[in-house]
Amino acid sequence: MKKNYYLLATFVLSAALNAEIQVSGKLTHESAAYTNDGLNVGQSTTHENRAMKSETSARIYLDGSVGDSEDTFHLELQGYSNEAGDMSQGSKSFTQREVLREAYIDTSAKDWAIRAGKQQVVWGKADGYKALDLINPTDYSEMAQNQMEDSRIPTFMINAEKYNADGSSTQIVLSQPRENIFAGLNRSTTTGFYTNPLFATDSYTSGTWNSTSNFSMWSNDTASTNQDDNHPFMLKGVDAIVGKRNGFLNVVPDLGSVAALFGRAFAMNGASDTNYDSSGFTAAADDHQAGLAPTSHGGSAAGFTVGNFNLGNALGLYSTSFIAATAANTDPNGDDTAGDGSGYGFEETNLGTSAFWLAKAADYSSLANVGDDYANDGAGAVFTGAATLAAFAAKFGTNLNDRSTSEIDSVFEYMDRTSFTTFDAFVNAKSEFVQDMPSDLDANLAFRYNNTTKDGLNYSAIYSYNYDTNPVLKMTWRDKNGNEVQTVRNGVFPTIGTGNVSTADDKVYTTFLTISGIGGGASETAGSDTNLATLRITETMERAHNIGGAVDYALETEKFGPIVLRAEGLYQKDVYSPIVDRGALSIGDLTKAMYMQKGDKLRYALGADFTVDTDMMVSGQFIQERNLDYVDKNIDWDGSACDTTRTGYYNDAKYAENCGVYTADFASMSMSNGFKKAKKNKEFYSLYLSKPFGASKEHRWNNIFMYEEDGGKWNRLDAEYSIDDNTQLTAEYNKYWGNEDTQFGQLAKASNVQLGVKVSF
Repeated sequence: MKKNYYLLATFVLSAALNAEIQVSGKLTHESAAYTNDGLNVGQSTTHENRAMKSETSARIYLDGSVGDSEDTFHLELQGYSNEAGDMSQGSKSFTQREVLREAYIDTSAKDWAIRAGKQQVVWGKADGYKALDLINPTDYSEMAQNQMEDSRIPTFMINAEKYNADGSSTQIVLSQPRENIFAGLNRSTTTGFYTNPLFATDSYTSGTWNSTSNFSMWSNDTASTNQDDNHPFMLKGVDAIVGKRNGFLNVVPDLGSVAALFGRAFAMNGASDTNYDSSGFTAAADDHQAGLAPTSHGGSAAGFTVGNFNLGNALGLYSTSFIAATAANTDPNGDDTAGDGSGYGFEETNLGTSAFWLAKAADYSSLANVGDDYANDGAGAVFTGAATLAAFAAKFGTNLNDRSTSEIDSVFEYMDRTSFTTFDAFVNAKSEFVQDMPSDLDANLAFRYNNTTKDGLNYSAIYSYNYDTNPVLKMTWRDKNGNEVQTVRNGVFPTIGTGNVSTADDKVYTTFLTISGIGGGASETAGSDTNLATLRITETMERAHNIGGAVDYALETEKFGPIVLRAEGLYQKDVYSPIVDRGALSIGDLTKAMYMQKGDKLRYALGADFTVDTDMMVSGQFIQERNLDYVDKNIDWDGSACDTTRTGYYNDAKYAENCGVYTADFASMSMSNGFKKAKKNKEFYSLYLSKPFGASKEHRWNNIFMYEEDGGKWNRLDAEYSIDDNTQLTAEYNKYWGNEDTQFGQLAKASNVQLGVKVSF
């Protein structure tokens, strides 16, 4: 079918070359700048005094007849350039910046008027909101700042309409499926693997790491470099998937490296200590405990979790619970003294050769003071578990371990019940972003019936079976051959705290995960042929049924003249919403922690249009989106009820909230806001004003204000000043404010002012 699209475009051009052509066009330039400084969503640097864009476009319209027939054609071509600011980009197909914007032929067959080619079909009546406009996707890379006819993406279709004898009409549209465009989530998003290669030459043999990695290499990370980095209109929901700091795509490879670092850091104390038994303890009295090396992650020692390790206790204190939990030997010298060369706990653990884990206070002031005698340094005497996790996290660009805020807003906080054994499954894990979109041989099918009653009520009814224009995201674990594999939860047991596991405050239950078919274990390396885990994020589209309609009616009044009352609504079956399982996330079960679930929705808009002050049009709207399969369950990862009394590992009641399964807000969910829960019924309100001015009413200003439930606000004021019939100056001010965890409020730092000029010919 793609070949046919090109043939169609060629046919239109050929027809244009053999016909009398009417040529018109429009040149537009628009420059925009931020109105305040700050960080946009996903940005790493502030945009102080920075341009947002400097955009120039030229559109050429060609219209004419096809040969000697009554058939006509229309062609719209666009040249586009934006060479400045955070939105610097060029032309791209199936966006509002594409070269071949429209190309179609109008013809007829019997009683049917047929428009074939690349075009737009508009069925909706709402201002700034799309319910019935479901055939063409929308480019939201500038949110709703562009006019609908500009942000709407034309697609190839056959659009047939028949006018009946009673004045009604029947319309059938067979169209090409394409998706909505979002900053950071579109077909320009970097596909392929995201990985940390710095451990590729490391190996673990005979209880010792053989490594060419060094301290300086630990700063490597996998931060995304797709073309929408630093884009002003990146949404938090997109950032949660592909964002540099908060996105799963970039977090997972860094988790893989941290898991490898744990295996290397908590290795045996000394290369000669090779005689450990299956429990992880050495057979000889003069050998040392393997700590949390790969050989000692099994059994009851698996009860060590990120949460209880992330306390403010010195590492040496963990040895008591470690030994007690494994029911193992006591210190041969009977004193369990750190650094005496005879202990079995963390105090005898080799905390890495990177010179980061300084063993005792005398060495704390400088990296240069670190000695080579790790046993005598008393490893674990100074640094805490929390400091150790922070040290690992600091080596990477993602938000792994930021505990500086009162919220749960970093990876290790969300994964508080993830066991050290589970981290073995993550060793050297990587991520992958792929796109699985409908082919050009797929098609959407839509019908509309339109009529007017004797009393002047206009109404329409529509049905479509189409690919929903909102993309669907799926996360799966894959083996080295790309085959899907599953996580396996192994048992339920209490975690290990700083004392006896029977202590009430420590009795928080967890599990440990393996990934079916994955080698796992901290001894695995990226350079080996071992089956390491890959988290694949797939962007796709799914079909949905849509049933809806619209009505409008003009009511005459004395004060306001005619008032147009209008309504449109759409019932959608089998559309997808994101589900977050905080309990699954707490144990590290990532693919079950966030997924998309099929369900039904109802969307509608009620509006009224009238005129005041002679010529000022006023339009008000109420908009509601109802999730008919809304999820909100107070259950934990094991199906039990969430323990709302749990104070967790940090003695902080906020961790009692790290539980539950719910529908997340697709636009604003983020690691920074607890993956915000969606509203079951989300409401918006809008007010639109438009008024001409000038001696001959040749100029015009417009203002639209939208308010969303939870306090997000957006206002666009724009004006057009006509110098003559062909030249207009334009100005526009977009302000976003309110709750920063709403669709509009999160864009507060993207508020902007724009100036432009349009020349028609």
